Amino acid sequence: MDMVQIKGVDSTFRKTEANLGKDAKIYILERLMTHGKQEAKTEMVVNLNGEGSSAQIISRTVGKDDSVQTFYPNAVGNNACHAHVQCDSIIMDNAKISSIPAISANHPDAQVIHEAAIGKINSDQLVKLETFGMTEEEAEEVIIQGFLK
Repeated sequence: MDMVQIKGVDSTFRKTEANLGKDAKIYILERLMTHGKQEAKTEMVVNLNGEGSSAQIISRTVGKDDSVQTFYPNAVGNNACHAHVQCDSIIMDNAKISSIPAISANHPDAQVIHEAAIGKINSDQLVKLETFGMTEEEAEEVIIQGFLK
């Protein structure tokens, strides 16, 4: 499942629920960029009910200007299963980004992991691209486009 929003929408609310049975697998990739005063909210629940089920949830977002993003991933291991939730965001200007994970293991053989990182673009990355003759804005755009791929 690939969810993409790159500009163009004033606000969005995405709500997803998946219930996985025996040996079922789901891969969810959210790519999101907000700017201006846009607001984006994602609520996602993945119930790993069947033995051998697995989920990989990846959110890669960029927040610019005064935009606001909130991501609520919830991976629930109800059986012997594996789940990995990864949230990586670039924050710029006055944007606000929140990643609020909920991971639950309701079975002794459920393995559920969450990783998150929110930060600015590394200035070393900008300098390297600027040595090739790019402006700071052009270098930022190259970094953002690569991040959201």
